[in-house]
Amino acid sequence: MKSTTLRRSNITREKVAMMEALNRYNKAHMDEDFYRVPSKNRELDALWQSFGIKSQRTEKAPQVYFVTGLVIGVIITLIITTFVSLLINVSTPKDDVVVPVKKVSVGTGKFSFIPSDSASSKKVVAPVITNEEYEVKEGDTLESIVIRFYGSFDMNKVNAIQEANKMANPNALSIGQKLIIPMNNQ
Repeated sequence: MKSTTLRRSNITREKVAMMEALNRYNKAHMDEDFYRVPSKNRELDALWQSFGIKSQRTEKAPQVYFVTGLVIGVIITLIITTFVSLLINVSTPKDDVVVPVKKVSVGTGKFSFIPSDSASSKKVVAPVITNEEYEVKEGDTLESIVIRFYGSFDMNKVNAIQEANKMANPNALSIGQKLIIPMNNQ
C-alpha cells in the first residue's frame, strides 16, 4: 500500500505490519492456492475496522433556519414596537389632567400671575381671511383644487370658485391660468 493511502486511512503501524505479514504469507503460499482467486477482502476488512461507523452530524434543513429567523424577527419587532409605544405614551402630555386654578382677589395684597378680569375683557381681533391665488398646473381639475385647498370635495365650494373667477364652464381650465380661491367659505 502507498504511504499516502495509509496516512489518509489512519491505520496504526501494528495493522500495517499485520497486512504486510499477510501479504508475505499469501506470496509464500501462492503455489498452494494456485487455483484460488486472490481476494482483497482481508485487507479491506482491516481498513474498515480502523474507521468504524461514526455518527455523522445531521444538518438542518434550510426551512428550519427560515422559520427560526422569522419567529425571532417577529419577537424583536413586537419588543421594539412596545418600547416605542411606551416612550410615546410617557413623553406626550395627557389632556385629561385638569389643574385647579384659584382666583385671588386684588385687594388681598397677594401677588398672582393670573390676569385680572379687565385684561381678559379686551377684545381679540380676528385675523382677516383673504382670498388665495392659484396657478393651474397640468392635470388639475376644479375638483382636485377644491380638495387641495379645503380638504374635502363640496359642490358649494366649486360654485364659489366659479363665481369668484366668473367661469361659465368648470371644465375649461387652461395651464397657467390664475384662479382666485375664496377662503372665507370654509
